[in-house]
Amino acid sequence: MPAITVMVYTTLRKRLGVSKLELEGRTVRDVLDRLCARGGGVESLIRDAEGHIRQHFVLTLNSEIIDNRKTSAVKVKKGDILHVFPPVSGG
Repeated sequence: MPAITVMVYTTLRKRLGVSKLELEGRTVRDVLDRLCARGGGVESLIRDAEGHIRQHFVLTLNSEIIDNRKTSAVKVKKGDILHVFPPVSGG
């Protein structure tokens, strides 16, 4: 399985204690499963009660936005960079 770079921000960075991780997976879904398995309440932030990625998160793979409902269909390869942007609010 390829290892890719995963960049996390704000709340996720605080929960995980890092802003950059190397995680393995064949698809974006696999990588997100590994991210959720790191603990710190990350899974409850990222997934809804049915286990789907919450729609207010923005996922990009190599600067292309990914549909949160299709993460199982998006393959990853070595050298890819996945950004996980949590919701932003404020003014």
